[in-house]
Amino acid sequence: MREANSLRTVRNKIILVVIVVSFSGCSFFAPSMQTIHVTSPPSGANVVAGGRPVGQTPVQFETHRGENLLIEVQKASYQTQYRTSSRSLSTIGTLDVIGGFFLLLPLFGLLSSGAWKHDPGQYGFILDPEKELGK
Repeated sequence: MREANSLRTVRNKIILVVIVVSFSGCSFFAPSMQTIHVTSPPSGANVVAGGRPVGQTPVQFETHRGENLLIEVQKASYQTQYRTSSRSLSTIGTLDVIGGFFLLLPLFGLLSSGAWKHDPGQYGFILDPEKELGK
């Protein structure tokens, strides 16, 4: 009798874990940060991402996956360059979509930043010298 109750308890716990994982969506467990790489010829240019300075090229920095990102690269005597990253669905976000096809609740994972990624994750800027006025 005890063994039957013990097996029933283990089975119930396994079922509970499966239900919780199924309802949560994989993206809630994915990292919310992503590494972005920025390079430029000439190196040593200041990089500002999302309004905050992150270093000089070549540089890599961590940023939140859940928002679009404006990257600004500037160096004295060179024209400032700008790029805006776009977001795309990450592999884990795609799994949430597929899981949502069978059971609607994993779609809630798409609300988490782990469902997204910055695309691309690496940026190369070519800085052009500033043009002199009057020429």
